[in-house]
Amino acid sequence: MPTLLQLPIGKAVTVRTAADLFLDSLGNPNTVRNYGIAVGKTAERLGEGRPLASVEDAEIGEALKLLWGRSAVNTWNARRGAVLSWTGWCSERGYEGPTSRPGRSGWRYRTPRPRPARRWPSTG
Repeated sequence: MPTLLQLPIGKAVTVRTAADLFLDSLGNPNTVRNYGIAVGKTAERLGEGRPLASVEDAEIGEALKLLWGRSAVNTWNARRGAVLSWTGWCSERGYEGPTSRPGRSGWRYRTPRPRPARRWPSTG
């Protein structure tokens, strides 16, 4: 008796292909450069030849923490935002992969810590 094979319904691509398609869709070269850092390094960390559909949200969160977990708040938020844009773009175009739920997987938006007011020596 022949075996039935269920084919995937969505579009299956590798992590690197999805990253390249996303970066190619951006028009501004400055955006391509900045997003390329975040998306490119995250794709490397996840495994570029791996199917995007096999990547889970938690893995992206772990990759972000390993790459930029100790960086400045603005760097973290910029890299996180670029990766969030990438995963959202993939989802909108029907590519199978992680859904964009950063709050649930540990890659939350960070806010700067409040700093105490600086005390200046008196001049009088």
